[in-house]
Amino acid sequence: MAAWYLRLKGYHILERNWRTRQGEIDLIAQKGQTLVFIEVKARRSKRRGRPEEALTWHKQRRLLFLAELFLASSSSSYREVRIDVIAVDFSEKRPQITHYKGAIYA
Repeated sequence: MAAWYLRLKGYHILERNWRTRQGEIDLIAQKGQTLVFIEVKARRSKRRGRPEEALTWHKQRRLLFLAELFLASSSSSYREVRIDVIAVDFSEKRPQITHYKGAIYA
């Protein structure tokens, strides 16, 4: 659902579930000259809070590290790089998607 949402917004999905031994990045996309790493969080109920609240400090540090690994292995150059979070809330009749651009930074 998050990839579908991003495509509607003009993003080109480069990778889904990019993995290394150190971890995984849910989506990697490009919009113009910007490379975007996307962490997707979803919840079916609000008992444990909103989806974006599940993004711990440890997970944020890991995403920064994984983004650096991807960039080191990439031969492409980008004008801008950022890490976004997409929260998907399935607790309502219609799923609610919230896109936090640049949510994680060094």
